[in-house]
Amino acid sequence: MRADRLTLLVVLALCAGAASRADVPALEIDSWPVAANCTFTAPAAPAGTARGAMLVRAGPLSAASGGELYQATTDLAGWGGHFSRYLLAASAGGPSTLAWDAGAILTGAAGAPPTPAPERRQIHTSIVQPDGALTVIPFRWSALSAEQQALLDLDDHAGEQRLAYLRGDRTLETTRFRRRRSVLGDTVHSTPVYYRDMVYLGANDGMLHAFDAATGIERFAYVPDALIAHLHHLTDPAYVHRAYVDGPASAGEAGGKSVLVSAMGGGAKGVFALDISDPDNFAGALWEFTDRDDPMMGNLTTVPQIAKVRVRRGVDRYFAVVASGVNNGGDGDGALFLLALDKPRTEGWRRNSNYYRIVTPVAEASLINALSAPVLLNDTEGALRYAYAGDLQGNLWRFDFSGSAPWPKAVGKPLFVARDKEGHRQPITQPPLLAFADVRGYMVMFGTGRLIEKADRSDLATQSYYAILDSLRSPPEVVTGRRQLTQRFLDGTDMRMEPGSKGWYVDFTQPGERSLDTGLLADGAVLFNTVLPGADACATTRSRSYVLNVVSGLPDEGGVVASVPKTLPDYLPTPSLLPQAVTHGVADAAGGIRQEKAYAVVQVVGAGEVGVSGGMTSTRRVGRLAWREIVNWRELHEAAK
Repeated sequence: MRADRLTLLVVLALCAGAASRADVPALEIDSWPVAANCTFTAPAAPAGTARGAMLVRAGPLSAASGGELYQATTDLAGWGGHFSRYLLAASAGGPSTLAWDAGAILTGAAGAPPTPAPERRQIHTSIVQPDGALTVIPFRWSALSAEQQALLDLDDHAGEQRLAYLRGDRTLETTRFRRRRSVLGDTVHSTPVYYRDMVYLGANDGMLHAFDAATGIERFAYVPDALIAHLHHLTDPAYVHRAYVDGPASAGEAGGKSVLVSAMGGGAKGVFALDISDPDNFAGALWEFTDRDDPMMGNLTTVPQIAKVRVRRGVDRYFAVVASGVNNGGDGDGALFLLALDKPRTEGWRRNSNYYRIVTPVAEASLINALSAPVLLNDTEGALRYAYAGDLQGNLWRFDFSGSAPWPKAVGKPLFVARDKEGHRQPITQPPLLAFADVRGYMVMFGTGRLIEKADRSDLATQSYYAILDSLRSPPEVVTGRRQLTQRFLDGTDMRMEPGSKGWYVDFTQPGERSLDTGLLADGAVLFNTVLPGADACATTRSRSYVLNVVSGLPDEGGVVASVPKTLPDYLPTPSLLPQAVTHGVADAAGGIRQEKAYAVVQVVGAGEVGVSGGMTSTRRVGRLAWREIVNWRELHEAAK
């Protein structure tokens, strides 16, 4: 009897635990921009514009142009999109010149027909089998599977006309389908990727677009099979905005081919990979990976990456390294996925063969959790050694890829748990940054805060920015809390780093201030913006811009002259650096030369408009830093043969 009672108690406890996890609600990912210039405030019919994804590419100092800006904008009235290239002035902050507008080119105008014509666009999709094997097909009615046709046909049997609309045909607009101001869809959370004279952008028209960087003409587009079930909404005259290809992307080389990997954000739970080796002869998708292939795959809102991974001694393979994201089926657990980029299209997904999953356990089952994208650290041979990623419960995880797949001991305890001074967990939604520490190891840097749901806008909890020292010892030296870090106040009262400090942190001082975007590293400084969101996308939303020394956390230390936090009048996701001048001093006795670099810290403040928000100057020694006489050089040379 006592044994039966004990068994019953265990079963009840397990059921209670399962119930508590099941009670954790899913996140309702907001498909609206963080900020918009609205004519009407929600919930009235929206009008106005919103800035979307952007990419600043600096030019050489000797060039007549200061670089180029790729920028997406959204017309809220019809959710039409524009994606433009601007040539920046040689002097930071000067007037820019519009080179092209891809939305206008695709849509056409009086005297300028759409280019390419809708029937000539190179649009592709895939037929995906239940096990994940796929066949690449053109996005044309006759090529679709019967199931795909049914998803577009609906009860009105207008599937073929609906597909023509999605390809850009406008003949049935206003009479049967939704009127568009631009054939190109809007872009909210996806990111432009520049790679080999092409620029790639996901949009909420259901496509990943590939544009010629010089002309803005679309070379090809891809419609993920995972989104076909939702494409019919785009033709509805009563369309309510939703996400499609609304996640970040990245590109790189993988075993002799060029690959782009894109998240789908709130559009679908999953990620897809494209072979972009030859944009003129697009080879199609390598694969799609969704929650159908593994239930722990969620909505991926952070960037996927490409890495060479040593699966066993002497054997390297290329993988997409992807976090499980939000709303995954892991009962609160997170996961880091490694998805093989050499998987044949005809091969189904097989765990521990062509994909791997490393689970990060949930800390508090009653709280929402999700793993965000990692930063990757390679060994001297270019193979992945460590990955660092945070989650919504504030855990900073270190993944160790020494040894062989499936790396059963890749992750242990969190390297650090981000908590405010009251002990409340602080969410991490951005990939960290890595920089050399002034002692053995790396500084792992990240900000906290989230803005995933509309309800997140009203969260006034204190968020922070952290730099955590990882000595690279195994097992890792866990940083147990704030008491092991040096607090920075940025008001001139900071002292030197405390002896034995494991890093530093800054608490943001404005109510609701949070860090969403990773920022960047430059010459010993870390640059990032925070956001102070309004009550909704149409309300006033502001930013603050930070430039701090990596090692000390101070705004002026170690040869880096930077700026203290500056409040900006608008929401600006991330700062960019444009080099302004380089000066060199006289060589010293050892041959070293003092080099000084001046940068303008710039923010995109309007359509094609770049404003200067601050400056940064770095000083370093270059040239010959030291010398010694080698009297036995000939012997050493002979021994090396």
